[in-house]
Amino acid sequence: MQQMNFAHCRHSPCPLVSLSPCRNWWAGARKLACPTLQLLLLFAAAQPARAAAPAPTVWEILPYRIQFMLVLAPEPELTPALRQRIEARVLERAERSVGSAWNLFIEPPPTELQAMALAPLRRLGIDDLPESLVESDFDKLLVAVVRLADGGYEIEARDYDLHARLASSPVLRVAPQRELLPDEVVEAVLLAFSPLARIDDVEEKQVTLKLRAGALPPIDPSISFTQPGDVFRAVRRFNDREGKLKKLMNIDWTYLVVERVDETDATCEMFSGLRSPLTGRSRGRDERLALLVRPTGGATQLELHSRMLGDDPKTARPLAGYAIYAHPAGSPETVLVGRTNGDGKLLVPSDATPVRILLVKHGGEPLARLPIMPGLEPVMQAEVADDDVRLVAEGIIVGIQERLVDLIARRQVTVVRIRARLEENKIDEAKALLEELRLMGRQEDYINEVRVQKQQAVSDDKRMQKKIDKLFDDTEQVIIRYLNTAEIEKLEREISAKEKELKGGK
Repeated sequence: MQQMNFAHCRHSPCPLVSLSPCRNWWAGARKLACPTLQLLLLFAAAQPARAAAPAPTVWEILPYRIQFMLVLAPEPELTPALRQRIEARVLERAERSVGSAWNLFIEPPPTELQAMALAPLRRLGIDDLPESLVESDFDKLLVAVVRLADGGYEIEARDYDLHARLASSPVLRVAPQRELLPDEVVEAVLLAFSPLARIDDVEEKQVTLKLRAGALPPIDPSISFTQPGDVFRAVRRFNDREGKLKKLMNIDWTYLVVERVDETDATCEMFSGLRSPLTGRSRGRDERLALLVRPTGGATQLELHSRMLGDDPKTARPLAGYAIYAHPAGSPETVLVGRTNGDGKLLVPSDATPVRILLVKHGGEPLARLPIMPGLEPVMQAEVADDDVRLVAEGIIVGIQERLVDLIARRQVTVVRIRARLEENKIDEAKALLEELRLMGRQEDYINEVRVQKQQAVSDDKRMQKKIDKLFDDTEQVIIRYLNTAEIEKLEREISAKEKELKGGK
């Protein structure tokens, strides 16, 4: 079968334009008058059935509609003729190496984007893009920027996925010579491209992804857009009846690490700080999506703050002095990263593995488990239970318990001394020791102290308040158990019996 290419230069007609507004792919496919896509569907249907590999759906054979824009810094050597050469090279490589998975359009960047993109692309988020680009019918916007640099030219490329509303990690390359710019721009674009996937199945920590255009592998076998070790981040998209974006929900602190790739599927292990972050299935207007992201080698500033009361951000306060430990995803070797400063901040550096699991502790108490890819985001904020009240309460309880242990020990010694006096028939000394035992520490005094402290240890966090209450309740039970009057009453009976015995003997 002849390879069919979907790459187009600017203003070329595209038979798939009518599909873009319709995000319900099956409904859109029935309305298409697209010979190319129909042929693909017929080809898929004609393939022999495989028990382990069902026929691909429209999602897996649907090409990406990509808008590519090249931004050149205003330098004399970066000429219009050079622009044409670079764009022609990108188009040629897309056709020859990628093939039918990309439906590529090359457009000149609008003035607004031209100005913004001259700054580092890592500062240009998808929310910063011109609305006309974000709300277009394209699936992706690929931006490449060429600037002058020491010793040559710097190329920066970034993939803005318009369907998932997520941006990939920027890619940086350097061309020492002007003549090498076309090829280096192509390499940067290929590296920046981030496959989109649909979250198809979730079983505990194992997640199966359906790769967009996964049934249309690149012509060049050396190109592999998804492979084991890659990381996806998840997002949930809610559409209206026309398939337009209604609401988007980023699933933070959740990463999917690819374990294996089988044609159109990728099997991943999920690392998340949330409970059941990927519930339900992708169907109809509710899409669970994942975009491949790559480590940048940078660092991320972690900011810890307490939980808000209601929706009032003023009630959240920075959490200082909280210990942050980390271990690589899939490894138990934990190291101390550091402690949050007075503003609740700590810089988390990158590691050999792209995903690190952060463990937040305070006073030895584990409070949160936060998977993170350092460098992917410059700043990440985490809402953690304010543990300061619990830590103060724990200090009070420890003080009470230490006094209690000392008191119990002294009581036991006195009990032994009383019984020794009884064996020696020294009744008066035994009675004096018994009175001393009564005055050592009354049960009701300790219980009252615990209850007063409990009333003062109040946390705004309900879950943390339960932990605090349990500390005081457990201590009260220990007091009731070890400071009861049963032992004193028993000694009184023993002394009385001894007195009767001695009187009877006389």
